[in-house]
Amino acid sequence: MNDAYNEFIKSDDIRERASDHKRTRGRKVVTTSKGEVYDLDEIFAAMNERYFGGWIRKPVLTWSAQKTYRILGHHDATHDTVAISKSLDSKKVPQFIVEYVVFHEMLHIAHPAKNINGRRYHHTPEFKKDERRFQYFHEAENWIEQNVSKLKRAAKK
Repeated sequence: MNDAYNEFIKSDDIRERASDHKRTRGRKVVTTSKGEVYDLDEIFAAMNERYFGGWIRKPVLTWSAQKTYRILGHHDATHDTVAISKSLDSKKVPQFIVEYVVFHEMLHIAHPAKNINGRRYHHTPEFKKDERRFQYFHEAENWIEQNVSKLKRAAKK
């Protein structure tokens, strides 16, 4: 019985109906794309031109309502929104970090999640390969790893 139920809820039809329901009844908190330090519209346009030749259609861009440290960015395909953690809108955060997080979320648009045997895959091998195209990939990964505790302290203030 569980196998039949699991197969049913993981079907493409049910997933699409759930997305439609979320789209029509769900709420998405949208603040602004203009931060105190960084402008997400400008960063998106620059990343789109540099890495995608301008072909990615711009979603709604917003800073998160709260400072976060675990989730630095989020692409919501259902609401066509990219939210970036307010923790990154700081003079203490280098611009290439914000660019990297925006670029990462843009890759979710370029490489939509794949459903394989009822499981959703977001960071496919193709996604990870393209992620390494970011000019400062290693520097960004290192900066995030080394500064997550600072972001955590700032988020708790």
